[in-house]
Amino acid sequence: MITEDYVSFETAKLLKEKGFDVWGDGSYDSGIEIYKEYSPSGLLNSCATSKPHPKGYPAPTFQMAMKWLREVHKLCITIIPKVTDDDGSGGCLWEWVATYLLVPQSVSLELFESYEEACEAAIKYCLENLLKK
Repeated sequence: MITEDYVSFETAKLLKEKGFDVWGDGSYDSGIEIYKEYSPSGLLNSCATSKPHPKGYPAPTFQMAMKWLREVHKLCITIIPKVTDDDGSGGCLWEWVATYLLVPQSVSLELFESYEEACEAAIKYCLENLLKK
């Protein structure tokens, strides 16, 4: 089963500091656990207007955070696979590129084991180094 992947608690805090205020399926409370709203049928409430946790931070998926960076701040993150399987095993590592208005701003200086790790690192880098707010 495919599940949603959310940004880390640390990145959620950075997003909120930079003005991210989109409350979706989940939120972090003051700790690191994701709080989710469930409907009476037991299914996850996917309404983007669900009430935020009173002490919490939005817990966006990687896609939501990257879309916000792109639409609000004109920062586009691209995750690129780097083939590393000289033996033909199909393995790869991942890197990211951040662009602002189609001008490259930064490229990851390391390779990541998973697509999700590269997303997390790219979002965090953009928040810490490329946003002025």
